[in-house]
Amino acid sequence: MKGLMKAFLCSILVSVIFLTLMACGKGETQGDSAASDEPVVLKLGTKMPDTSPEGKAFQRFADLVKEKSGGKLTVDVYPAEQLGKGTTQIDNMLMGTQDMYAEGATYFADYDSRLNITSVPYLFRDYEHFQKVFTGEIGQEIHNTLISKGMRVLNTEHSFVRGPYRVLLSTKPIQSLEDIKGLKLRAFESDVYVDAWKHLGASPTIIAWTETYLALKQHVVDAVTSPISLVKSMNFAEVAPYMTIIDEYPQDVVIVINEKKFQSLSPEFQNILVEAANEAGEYAAELVYEAADADIESMKKENNLQIIEFDKEPLVAKMKPFFYKLEEEGKLPEGMVDKILSIK
Repeated sequence: MKGLMKAFLCSILVSVIFLTLMACGKGETQGDSAASDEPVVLKLGTKMPDTSPEGKAFQRFADLVKEKSGGKLTVDVYPAEQLGKGTTQIDNMLMGTQDMYAEGATYFADYDSRLNITSVPYLFRDYEHFQKVFTGEIGQEIHNTLISKGMRVLNTEHSFVRGPYRVLLSTKPIQSLEDIKGLKLRAFESDVYVDAWKHLGASPTIIAWTETYLALKQHVVDAVTSPISLVKSMNFAEVAPYMTIIDEYPQDVVIVINEKKFQSLSPEFQNILVEAANEAGEYAAELVYEAADADIESMKKENNLQIIEFDKEPLVAKMKPFFYKLEEEGKLPEGMVDKILSIK
């Protein structure tokens, strides 16, 4: 009997020691990552060339993370779709084969349909209106939904301006709403964006960003919409020398991280990532505003780029019924359009 009791007590002691060691191990994984001698390396994928203003801002993000962490946390940037197309990289991030992906918020609309609003032409008055929506109640609700789906937006201030405005590059002049009818337009992976341009009369085709130059050159498409800051780095003016300033919607870039990876990091590292992402956004805004005028002048000389003035009011008027159609089809929550339009 005593032998049995002794064996029982020994087994309890072993179990307690094992559980204690397990708990310590978990604590080191999450809470002590900053104290490890080995640097934590995160993989960030993007679709933009490293020479573009956005590409430079992503590298700035990596540099800030390394600087703020004293080299204990680093970010390796993989530009120009080296890790795959947009949806592939999001899948990779959710599976954990890459840690972060940076792109326009529309690319994450499969995980919260309200993000479709980010690429609806002429829904937002200007960038200030856009930023108020995404740093306010609507934006926080969307952010929380993304976290529940396994991903987190790091640049919480939404200051990473893409653009700073949008243009349409075409192989023939586009001067009015009438010229858009039947236009073979490159579009990205967004049903709402495709439907919006169909509503305006165009014939959109989804083509990967890095394949757009060739598609224009071979006349698979005759036009592409783009932030002005990316036109020169993509050499679009070589094959589509007419640029119409359509200013269809304000746009930002979100740097998104796998939520499990984020939670595995120490609070110090988490704060560093958020701070660096927001600072990189401010840096990106500086770059795109500085680069826009210089790029236009350069392309005028090198590519004989023609700038076309465009009255967008007919497009704004035509798009209004489309906003409410999105609610009727269940692609946006009922009342959301009015809520956005009412924000001053």
